[in-house]
Amino acid sequence: MTNADGASVQPTSLTISAESLADAGLESQMRSWIGDGPNETITADQITAVVGEDQLAQAAESLRKTPADLAADLAARLPGLVDTAAPDGQGASGTGGGFTALQVRWAPAPAESLTPDLDLGPQIAPAAGLTLNNEVAIDGSVTLTVRYL
Repeated sequence: MTNADGASVQPTSLTISAESLADAGLESQMRSWIGDGPNETITADQITAVVGEDQLAQAAESLRKTPADLAADLAARLPGLVDTAAPDGQGASGTGGGFTALQVRWAPAPAESLTPDLDLGPQIAPAAGLTLNNEVAIDGSVTLTVRYL
């Protein structure tokens, strides 16, 4: 897979184990994710503590994100991912016991074609500020900047 510049982009994965969550003092949050009821939240700082700054920085760099943005994204998604992976406390085998580890994978999605809607709202300055004694040239050019991330 390559990005718009032709550079190779590889999917990034992080493994988060139940043990690492428990070691970080997040056992109550983890239990809420695999049990019935609402999922407790986790913060970006807690994600950083579980994953480790170095591993988070490497993953963020490969995704062209900041470590803080990646940690916040993972903090927002992790409860739902675990809840889906271990519904009602059942592991993938259906034997119970929740989950032992979860591997989260991100990959930039290449876009070959993009056709967005662009709404323009042209305006003319108030008449009080215009000199209408002479012809006024209207420059119809527009500059649109597209930034690839």
